[in-house]
Amino acid sequence: MTPQTLALDPRARTASMQSVSDGRLLRSVAAVVFACATMWFGAVLFLWLFQSWLLFRVGESRANTAALDPRAFSQSSFVTTDGLRLESVLLTHGPSEDRYWILFCPPAGASTRVARIQGHLLELWRLGYNVFAFDYRGFGGNSGTPTEAGLYEDATAAYRSLINEHRVAATHVVIAGRSLGASVAVDLATRVESGGLLLFSPIDSVPAVAARLYPWAPVRWLARFRFDNVSKAAVVRDPVVLVYGAPDPYMPLADARSLFQAFRGRRKMLETMGNHHHSGFMEPNELQDAVRDIWPARPAQKPE
Repeated sequence: MTPQTLALDPRARTASMQSVSDGRLLRSVAAVVFACATMWFGAVLFLWLFQSWLLFRVGESRANTAALDPRAFSQSSFVTTDGLRLESVLLTHGPSEDRYWILFCPPAGASTRVARIQGHLLELWRLGYNVFAFDYRGFGGNSGTPTEAGLYEDATAAYRSLINEHRVAATHVVIAGRSLGASVAVDLATRVESGGLLLFSPIDSVPAVAARLYPWAPVRWLARFRFDNVSKAAVVRDPVVLVYGAPDPYMPLADARSLFQAFRGRRKMLETMGNHHHSGFMEPNELQDAVRDIWPARPAQKPE
């Protein structure tokens, strides 16, 4: 068979064309795989580099601001052990040694300047409690950079201010918080004496929440922040009221119930439809019954 005959052989020509086609397909598949791998690596790198920005959302704490109602709110400040002056607000019902105080730790992306948070503080005040709320370092109008240890220090300084400057008995301080703020509250409760914990939409831990939000990334190993409530819950012996709001994209109900069971003292769980950001305040009568059963409250004084 001559070279000319081979060149004209349909079977040889088909095989040659198939080989070229297979090569192109392999190169195309390799290019797609490389592009996908590059995008995945880039996304994972973004999560790792910007996890502080994603977690604390400091910019949002300066948005949706509203003026404080002077009929209910008074402004104050306190200083942390590392020298930061932090803004705080108080809502009181006048002198009373036996009235409970709620020390409120805000969620990520929020501050006492945010209208939604002010509304929640007002509702707690209307339940008959004095309320002391503060802004973390870097949040609202505060200087500093937020870190996990830094937020814990801020809450400790707020607690000391309430005890030392406002002369509140430790057993009459109810440490409260929402979402990430609930983690700050739990940590504080493991280190100080208090009247109990009031947790709105708590998380189990930052790595666990991140794994739910980004199941395609190894976030449990990348997370620099823990805010681990599960490991600390067993240390808390004070009363706990846990308020869950459905639907909650950060914390499934089953996991919230597991966290609730991890606490060892007297405890109550309130399951509401307030979602992650408004749990407890969509059904204020249920919240009132739950908290007053553990922390009796006097009738609230209405603003003039």
